[in-house]
Amino acid sequence: MITPPKKLPIDLSRVETAKGTWLIAVESAVETQSDGNLLLKIDLEQRVDEERFRTRELGILAPVNAAVDPECCASIVGRIRDWIDSTDGDGFVDLTQHGARSREA
Repeated sequence: MITPPKKLPIDLSRVETAKGTWLIAVESAVETQSDGNLLLKIDLEQRVDEERFRTRELGILAPVNAAVDPECCASIVGRIRDWIDSTDGDGFVDLTQHGARSREA
């Protein structure tokens, strides 16, 4: 059985980037039937001031074992950091392949 999205180790993690601090909120996690990966929908939030936040959406395809393992959390957060620093807007990152792909939506 898959861990609910709010119990995944990366949920509510903070990531420091060249573009400031972002909060990672996992909104959904669905296991793919064909290959045992997880498709995650992540909202990224950054405080602009006391009343406003900047948000971005990120889809991630990740191996189940990496997504549920707290020791792999740092690696996933690092990939999210790289994506934030290299893109603007929303997008998708595939962490299932060694040369993982990312794209901006």
